[in-house]
Amino acid sequence: MARARTARRKKKLSKGKIIFFVVVVLIIVAALVALWYFKPDVLNGIIASVFHKDDPANNVGNGSGQADNPYVTGDTLEMTVLDIGQGDCIYIAFPDGKNMVMDIGSEFGTTSPWNHANEFLREKNVTQIDYLFITHGDYDHIRDAKKLLDNYEIKSLYMPLDKAQDSNTWLKLLEAAENETYTDERGNTVDAAYNNNVGAYTISGENWEMKCYSFNEEDYPTGTNAEKINAVSPICLLEYAERTIVLTGDANEMTEEYVLAKGYLDNIDTDILKVGHHGSKSSTTQAFLDKIDAEFAIISTSGTREKPQEKYTHPNPDLLARLDGYVDAVPDADYNGFRQIYITGSDGDITVRIGENGGINITASEAADKNYGEVQVAAVLTDGGTVYAICMKRGAYVVQE
Repeated sequence: MARARTARRKKKLSKGKIIFFVVVVLIIVAALVALWYFKPDVLNGIIASVFHKDDPANNVGNGSGQADNPYVTGDTLEMTVLDIGQGDCIYIAFPDGKNMVMDIGSEFGTTSPWNHANEFLREKNVTQIDYLFITHGDYDHIRDAKKLLDNYEIKSLYMPLDKAQDSNTWLKLLEAAENETYTDERGNTVDAAYNNNVGAYTISGENWEMKCYSFNEEDYPTGTNAEKINAVSPICLLEYAERTIVLTGDANEMTEEYVLAKGYLDNIDTDILKVGHHGSKSSTTQAFLDKIDAEFAIISTSGTREKPQEKYTHPNPDLLARLDGYVDAVPDADYNGFRQIYITGSDGDITVRIGENGGINITASEAADKNYGEVQVAAVLTDGGTVYAICMKRGAYVVQE
């Protein structure tokens, strides 16, 4: 009988421990829920300190389509808008290992961008370029394009129609592009694929697409008028992991009106805008901004907010006011307006990384205070007309208004 009483006592104590444990767990869960709801930043910091003690503030990536970053995980798309002065040069490393150079030029009378662009490519261990994309024939977009063809093997070219320009720089580039070859995997010399930027077309790879929209051939602007030369720049939507980057070259009001009228930009929600024509007053109209609904803007120019580029006044104060004052035409779960505006003339090279998880990381080589990271929205809540987005950031749920 004594042994039976002892067994019952042990069993009773065991139940007490279980109840105590359950109560403690419920208290912890309640505390975490309270932190999540009232103090999400505190919860974020706690979890970050436990699981991400050694997180770097910024990650420079390795150029291979991969990045080790608390926001960006998995196969990564990486795009850098190079600071090459008054002009455009963009390098894109796609998540499937392919790459692209979009334009490579700068203003006449300034230092050539070649040294910076070439050094950048060498650091990325680039020997072949899958796509060379020339938006239009202006000098500040094609200055060193022939030199790129002379020093790197290009597999595929995307070019304006031949009639888009008639300068000596353009004609030399056109001849080199039409005669470009590369060495394939078997060691054979192969002619590079040659494509014209006309109408609507798509460049794609594994899990990414770049949808490009330009004038149909019958509508294609002709002549050496500056407005028409710029207008042939396609407007492209680079899509990966449910994120979208808008690439514009020197697309202007004429381009935007045509693309909008075609309905190409209907029902889209973008993240990052490479602002058209270096922040010109005649580009990036209000109607265009309302349609694309982007949250970050990148302007490629030698000028700054405080001191715009003298000859062309880039970035134009009117354009900056348009970006600064922008609010979403249709409120949604995204940030309302632009979170950040980057200008290469003051902020240096701007690098965007998008992870397979939908995470975004943006770094400015000369403006660390503008660096930004976030992950994809996990859910959306509304409260009295206010929209909240719930995101997974550094292991914690963070509520963003």
